[in-house]
Amino acid sequence: MSRLLDVRLDNFEGPLDLLIHLIYKNELNIYDIHIAFIAEQFVGAVNDMEKLDIEVAAEFINMASYLIYLKSRMLLPKDSYADEAMDPEEEKFMLTQRLVEYSFYKDVAEKLRVLEIESGKFLMRSSTLHIPKEEMSTEDPYSIANAFFSVLEKSDVKPMKVERDTVDVGDLIEKIKEIVFDKNKLFWTDIVKTCVSRREVVVALLAVLELMRLKFIQAMQAETFGEIVIEKGELMKEENNG
Repeated sequence: MSRLLDVRLDNFEGPLDLLIHLIYKNELNIYDIHIAFIAEQFVGAVNDMEKLDIEVAAEFINMASYLIYLKSRMLLPKDSYADEAMDPEEEKFMLTQRLVEYSFYKDVAEKLRVLEIESGKFLMRSSTLHIPKEEMSTEDPYSIANAFFSVLEKSDVKPMKVERDTVDVGDLIEKIKEIVFDKNKLFWTDIVKTCVSRREVVVALLAVLELMRLKFIQAMQAETFGEIVIEKGELMKEENNG
């Protein structure tokens, strides 16, 4: 029996939706995708759909072709693509950005759908739930991403609409490290204020998540939708005391 008989094309809005399904089905980290593995899974799913006489949309076939192409490029030695505009790691990063953005908007759409259904049943006075200030764990990166974007959606802070060259996540990592090291803490909304586009906000989030994973920083939130404070983590405190 096919390993993906439970996957039906009409259950997915597009190839990104199927990719997200495969990532969480296989308990992968969305911020560090193993391209070879996920390409094999995606192509296998598309092939299974064809075997079941399911009409596979062109966009799914295009994504399968792209993943195979990216997988093959990542297997080549680095000097083989030195003259190309974008190396495979950059392409992988761009794919990660698309997946993070898609996951976020999909989740928000689902929450709005649930709220719409619930609001039609009854009206009640809303209450505020206060929770103790606690450190965010890096065990569930998608939940963290959702928290960061939720704060952004609830605030008045919006990225500026001006043109800028592509921002490198490595540069942002170093910039955030320097600010937190010098000032001891930094607000997530302060970072967003320096971003010029929604895409750059995603890059900033990836930088923050990587620093959290490496324990250079920690993120604190006093209450749901409250301001997220970024402070020194274990490694940065050790460097500061060293």
